[in-house]
Amino acid sequence: MVKNTYVLIDTLKKIYPVSQFFKDRYFPDGKTFYSEKALIEMKKGGRTIAPYVVPVVGGIAMTTEGYRAEQVEAPFIAPKFTITAADLEKKAFGESAESGRTPEDRENEVEAEKLEEGRNMILRRHEEMATEVITTGKLTMKHFATAEDAANGTKGQVKLLQFYENEFNNVYLFQTVPGNTGTTFAGLDDAEAWMGQLFDMATVLRKRGVKATDLVMTGDVAKLLYTKKDFLKFFDFRRVEIGNVNPVATPEGVDNIGTLNISGILFNVFVYDDQFVDLDGTTKEFLPAGTIAMLAPGMGTTVYGQVTFLEGDNFRSYAEKIVPRVVGNEIDSIKEVQLFSRPVPYPKDQEGWLVANIYTTLVGKDDSEDSVTDDEPDPDATLKTEAEINAITSKEAVVAYGTSIGMDKLTTDDGTLAELKAAVIAYQKDVYGEDTLA
Repeated sequence: MVKNTYVLIDTLKKIYPVSQFFKDRYFPDGKTFYSEKALIEMKKGGRTIAPYVVPVVGGIAMTTEGYRAEQVEAPFIAPKFTITAADLEKKAFGESAESGRTPEDRENEVEAEKLEEGRNMILRRHEEMATEVITTGKLTMKHFATAEDAANGTKGQVKLLQFYENEFNNVYLFQTVPGNTGTTFAGLDDAEAWMGQLFDMATVLRKRGVKATDLVMTGDVAKLLYTKKDFLKFFDFRRVEIGNVNPVATPEGVDNIGTLNISGILFNVFVYDDQFVDLDGTTKEFLPAGTIAMLAPGMGTTVYGQVTFLEGDNFRSYAEKIVPRVVGNEIDSIKEVQLFSRPVPYPKDQEGWLVANIYTTLVGKDDSEDSVTDDEPDPDATLKTEAEINAITSKEAVVAYGTSIGMDKLTTDDGTLAELKAAVIAYQKDVYGEDTLA
């Protein structure tokens, strides 16, 4: 039996690695801190221009734009497994009944199996944390004291790590297209409309100083896209062979389907349909159905806090990604295989990506009773040009203007400032005519 923690850590590192798409590609491992707290540092992608300066001045001190650093308490992930004498007396899976193996022969094998199982559980949690940051901008972590509480979702202590300040500005809400009556993807029935929405997403990021290179979507979104007859013309055919797309190494549950040219911007397209079994026994998707995300590899990082526990008569601390431990209880004739991890995945730029869901739209379907495109122009409305709309500096002012021209369904909760402006411009164009925006 191996009980030395450092030996177990080295052993765990040598086990065949489990590939985690979101965690490894977008939140690769960073520092591990000898503390229960981890330091996170984020900075918005700024576009401040350098000033002209009178030569004798020598320079003008500039403030660091959007920088944020703070220490956060790392969450505590700790699965454990109990091994009894009765467990070792049973033959292993696939073992011949006449093998003649003793419980002592099976002991190390069972320990290794439990270590591997616990490690995979932790890595799945790491992946789930990464996808939660992408879709919500925060981590809502419920810590439990017992397995029963975890299965029932009761008596949990909730801890929140939020990576945005006032509101989560990384959700893009799709707009409907006038005249379309489809019931999928917000009524977008042709590839041109799809690409227009995706180009608008890329434009939002580009204006933030962010260069996204990955387009990740769930399987249902990919199915809708690939049923569009004219969709393939948007691919970069220099990188596509007939019947084959140059492969990119991806884990199980992830497919790379080529490089997509969105109005001159090339994106690696991934289909992500991986699942996990939650503590209550239900199977869940890492990404909700209908999800599209524009991301960049290395857009975040994962830091770790230390793990401390009693060894003999003294407490010891370990600063590692996963810390395994095997302890024995001679009185009860049991052994426990324990694993600990304290990860904090976080984005380097809190506005460095966009996520959308095709089943959540900004103005509803065009064939609904609430469709704004059914409205009649207000002859008394005072209209702004597109430049004047884009010059508005607050969401409240955009909503107020939209209301004044008949958009009574628009609220500040319906998107970012840029998305609300785009919605108002689209509405004015549909209802009052494109010439009113000139």
